[in-house]
Amino acid sequence: MTETARAAIVTSVAGEVEIRGYDLPRPGPGEFLLEVELCGMCGTDAHIYRGRLASVRFPALLGHEIVGRLAALGEGVTADHAGRPVRVGDRVGVFPALSCGRCYECTVRRRPGSCPDRRPSYGFASPADRPPYLTGGFATHLYASNAGTVFYRTDLPPATAVLQEPLSVALHGLERAGVRVGSTVVVQGVGAIGLMAVVAARAAGAARIVAVGGPDARLELASALGADATVDLRHDDPAGRRSAVLDALGDPRGADAVIGTAGSPQAFMEAVGLVADGGVLAELGNFTDRGAVAFNPYTDLLKRDITIAGVYGAGPDMQRRYHAALTVLERGGLPYERLVSHRVPLSGGSGAPWRRWTAATPSTAPTS
Repeated sequence: MTETARAAIVTSVAGEVEIRGYDLPRPGPGEFLLEVELCGMCGTDAHIYRGRLASVRFPALLGHEIVGRLAALGEGVTADHAGRPVRVGDRVGVFPALSCGRCYECTVRRRPGSCPDRRPSYGFASPADRPPYLTGGFATHLYASNAGTVFYRTDLPPATAVLQEPLSVALHGLERAGVRVGSTVVVQGVGAIGLMAVVAARAAGAARIVAVGGPDARLELASALGADATVDLRHDDPAGRRSAVLDALGDPRGADAVIGTAGSPQAFMEAVGLVADGGVLAELGNFTDRGAVAFNPYTDLLKRDITIAGVYGAGPDMQRRYHAALTVLERGGLPYERLVSHRVPLSGGSGAPWRRWTAATPSTAPTS
């Protein structure tokens, strides 16, 4: 194992990316060191890059969809969270967040995101706050300094294993939407989370799945992953899109469940109009503040007896969902590797490749 690591540090809002070197730490009890093989670039990374998430300050080391090989194990790290023995060299997927699992917020309110003892998530911290700095996946190594970090061993190739985290978020959304055998589902948005929502809906037994988005290549991939029909986002105006979606769904009343992953307030209101009376909209996409929209509590909500569920990450039971995501991926049979549309190396400290990346494809995976 080399004795130094490199990390891509975003120095300011939409600014330069510097490649910095760090000494490798020696993991303490309950900790481990990971040699990163692949780290997905989430849409949230693009938002952070543009300064839209106030909780993250610069300089920042991003990247929270992480897969790699165990490089060093601290005392007591002998098994993954499924109880399977691990050793140096094993490939694992790392879940970025960790709460205490014991407090009122975790056990009663089931809000681990509000846990007072919640550790800073990997990929959301400034290296200035957390020495020895290797706090995110856009680096050659991750220092898993949160003792008890959730991880699972896998033999999947990196380009599939890296999808565990986004699939766990999609599974949370499907659960909040109450999708079950026979449900009709509209997935709005075909970035990584939307495509994973298609996979999750198919695994849950949905009778018909319609994916809405673009461009053509992503719509084709949505079909390959299990969508029964697709609607191009560029189709007409909102009213025309709604008509096209309902036609594709085969039900003028709307869908039992709509999974919103598009990430804009305007798309959210379109999603409300696609839910059947008595149905559920699970909103995953508006993870940062993109503004407000006009909403009528009577005509948009009460009169139609619909439910709107806000879905924040993998939510409570994140360990279970992360493991469930792995089991779905390990079942195989779908072209998961196609979701890695580009690979961007850490090299190129000018930052230009990262600006192009976040502008064009914020939902696929670069190498580290």
